[in-house]
This record gives sequence, structure tokens and C-alpha cells, in this order.
Amino acid sequence: MEALILAAGEGTRLLPLTQRRPKPLFPILNQPLLHLTLAYLHQFTTHRVILNTHHLADQINEFVQAEKGMWPFEINTRFEPTILGTGGGIGNTRDFWKSDLFLVINSDIVTNIDLRPALEFHRKHAGPVTLILHDYPKFNQISVDPEGRIRDFGHKTGKGLAFTGIHLLNREIFNLFPPAGIYDIIPIYQKMIHQGIPIWAHITKGHYWRDIGTPRSYLQIHKELLAGDLNLGHNFFDMRRQEGDRRVLAHPETRIEKGVEFSGWACIGKGCFLKSGCRIHNSVIWEDVVVEPGISISESILGQGVHVKQDLQAEVLI
Repeated sequence: MEALILAAGEGTRLLPLTQRRPKPLFPILNQPLLHLTLAYLHQFTTHRVILNTHHLADQINEFVQAEKGMWPFEINTRFEPTILGTGGGIGNTRDFWKSDLFLVINSDIVTNIDLRPALEFHRKHAGPVTLILHDYPKFNQISVDPEGRIRDFGHKTGKGLAFTGIHLLNREIFNLFPPAGIYDIIPIYQKMIHQGIPIWAHITKGHYWRDIGTPRSYLQIHKELLAGDLNLGHNFFDMRRQEGDRRVLAHPETRIEKGVEFSGWACIGKGCFLKSGCRIHNSVIWEDVVVEPGISISESILGQGVHVKQDLQAEVLI
């Protein structure tokens, strides 16, 4: 299988964090999200991967160079000087594909969806597109007919099904794209439906899926993964937990003085220094953060290198 990871977006809902780090490189349990995406794709006999890039592209290029030796598949990037949108980003890769079938996946999701049934379904039906859908009330708005064809993307939110951000496509799809330019993919799919070209839905159940589009969702992912009862299908989480039932992951190369108090859950990155008497509750702390004695941090995200000298409640700092 070949795959495109859509990694060009600016991540505006995650400002100010995305001023300094692109969303696909946000740490999830101290691992870059793109690393987890590559690990996910590796489970399904992936041979070649391409990432479209734009925002903070140099950081993604540096990450890709470091990762190339870790995987048995080819990894490429394609820079967009002007961000092309979801459709334009896919269209800009039309010369990359060697196989007829390829996968497109958003770079801001964490999931353990089994792609094998979807791939089998896609190969059997007559149509260039399969979208993997699920029941996710927050985003439900896609209607599907009894035969499994998508009828509309514009239902009132809360009804229908939600898109997981995973497309299965055949190269013939490029015949329906503009030759170049900036455009999104959903209007293309809507036009296909109106022309009688089927957009098929594979509906998946019993899996884990969450996006990191907002600070709240980013914190929620950590809460759920640190609960320890999810199987993401790969073992890239070095779970160094504190004693007792508190759900805390601290990087081995961080310093935590005696008297630091944890409650709920927490994820502490490499090179941090938590001084005696500080209190950490339901928060994600990136690399090289210093927290002064007695400081209380709750429901917050701290970017790399922050020096905390005052209490924080539901803050996002860089």
C-alpha cells in the first residue's frame, strides 16, 4: 500500500503552540504524532509514504530525515509554497503513485482502526473512492444510503455519521480533479455524487479515534491513553509511571524533586525540572520546562522551554 499523510495545515485552533511546532509533530505521550502515524501505517504493509508540507515545513523535513532509517518503507515530502487545501494537496501528488490504490490520512488523528476490512471492501466495489466513517456524535453529518453509498456531506451536525479522515482512492480520481490550484476535497466528492459517481462508505466500529484539533481534545487524548486500557496496535509508548494509581508518564531524562505532587494524570517531557512542592494535575508538559517550587498547574499545556513562576489553570503557554 502507498499513503499520503496530509501534514501541511497551520493548526490555527491550537495557537499559540503551532507558532513554534507544526501540529503533526505535537508529542503524544512524548512521541511525535507523525511517528505514531507511521507506526500505524506500518501495520498494513505500507511500501511508500508521502507527506505534503507547508507550515513549519523544515521541522517536518528534519523529522522525516531522522525517521527514514526506522521504517522499511520509503518516506517522501512535497512542499507547497502556497497551501493547496485538502483537494489540491492530494492532486499535487498525482505523479507520485506507482499503484492504482492509495490511502490518504489526516496527520492530526490517533486511531487503531483496522484498515484491512476497508481495503477489502474498496477493492470489491465499483468506484474510485471509499471514505472510512464512524459514529462520532460531535462530527456526525454524513448521510449514507442502505447500499453503503454516501448521499450527502451536509446533514445537520449530530445526525448521520462522521468522517475519520481516512480516504481510500484509485488513481482515476485525478481525472475528476482540476489540473492544479487550491481547492478542498469535499466539494469534489459532492460534485461526484451529483454526477452519479458513487462515493462509498466503509463504516467501522469498536475502535479508538480522536483528533488533536483543539487544546481540549489534545488533553483528552492523553487522559484516555494514560488510562492504560487502549490497544493502539504498536508499542512505542515508554510508560514510566509513578507509584500508586496516579496516571503519570515522565520521560526518563527529566528531574522531579521530592515533594512534587501529582493528581489525576500528567505527561512530562524530556529535560524538564519540577521543583519541590509544585503540583501537577491533568496537564501535558513538553520538553525543557522548569516549574518553580510550590506552583500549581492544572488542565494546562506547556510548550517547550517554558519557565513557570505562577499558578496556571486551563492555560496554553509557549
